[in-house]
Amino acid sequence: MQRNIFKKQLTALLLVFALVFAGCSNNTNEESSSESYTETVMETESDTAEESATETEETSTEEITTEEVTTTESEPETVSETKGDTVLSDADFQTVEETVYAVSNVNLRKAPTTEEDNIYGVLHTGESAVRIGYREDWSIVKYQDQKLYVSSQYLSTTEPETTAPETTTAASSETPAVSNPSGNGNGKIVCIDAGHQQAGISEKEPNGPGSSEMKAKLTTGTQGCATGKPEYQLNLEVSLLLKQELLNRGYQVVMIRETNDCPQSNAERAQVANASGASIFIRIHANSSTDSSMNGCLTMAPTAANQYVSYLAADSQSLSQSIVNHICAQTGFRNIGVLGTDTMTGINWCTIPVTIVEMGYMSNPDEDIKMSDPGYQSLIAKGIANGVDEYFATH
Repeated sequence: MQRNIFKKQLTALLLVFALVFAGCSNNTNEESSSESYTETVMETESDTAEESATETEETSTEEITTEEVTTTESEPETVSETKGDTVLSDADFQTVEETVYAVSNVNLRKAPTTEEDNIYGVLHTGESAVRIGYREDWSIVKYQDQKLYVSSQYLSTTEPETTAPETTTAASSETPAVSNPSGNGNGKIVCIDAGHQQAGISEKEPNGPGSSEMKAKLTTGTQGCATGKPEYQLNLEVSLLLKQELLNRGYQVVMIRETNDCPQSNAERAQVANASGASIFIRIHANSSTDSSMNGCLTMAPTAANQYVSYLAADSQSLSQSIVNHICAQTGFRNIGVLGTDTMTGINWCTIPVTIVEMGYMSNPDEDIKMSDPGYQSLIAKGIANGVDEYFATH
């Protein structure tokens, strides 16, 4: 009995020692595992921190670069205009307020550049404007309630002397002092063609002598968007006024037509002008556009590249420039200038200096109404006559 009890106690004691030994072994393993895990975690966190720091630095660099580029691209544009390689803003001009005068005809521009597409109009010789900004190369002026730019070398603060008119007739007194027309045609012959007629001629003719390109002989033209007046009628009204204005100034005048029934083609009209003894040929027209806001007066002349009448280019362009300048001076219409063209039959068949006058846009309601007004028609005729005077004064 005692022996059995002793065996049981010994067995229990052995179990206790076994359990104690096993517990110590587990603690050692757990501590070792814990230390290993801790080291691993610390190393991982360190690597992660280093990578994060590197990424942060790289991201920061990218952000700075992006910010610099964005700042450069999004800077407010203080530049308003350019001239050549020089960038100009209004702040580059000296502020002034003075009256200036054009020493010769000079373009009024919407920007201080020599680009052709920014021309607003022309400041004519002796005409004044208020200068509000000055540089040696460009001036800012107020003209017809517009802020415009003019080449400074063509402006003077000294008012030019004007030549007194030779006569005291009403026509002379109404002529602007700046134009100073001669008022004396000295018997020179001017041929006038009131463009188009009531009935068109659909048959075709060569675009120029020997040309293989064929064009319709004659069209009826456009029509007033506000007045409904046909262009051929408007052209005739102004042409008849021009005839009388030139006669009053001592010119002789040859009219291609004086009624709306004139079945002569464009080439035939040019040939009549050539044979008439006239020194110049003026073709009266009105313009049209699909854009009803288009406005202004222009003239057309052949260019030096014209294969038929290149020898007439210089004189034709000079005549055209004088006429468009003086029409706009009389009427206040926008001066579009001289358009070079080599595709007009009525030009290509000429042997004398020629111009096509596009008085204004019949597709523009305001200009259409003005061109039908007898007062404006008289101003247009006087402007053309003043241009003829100016041309003959130098040719």
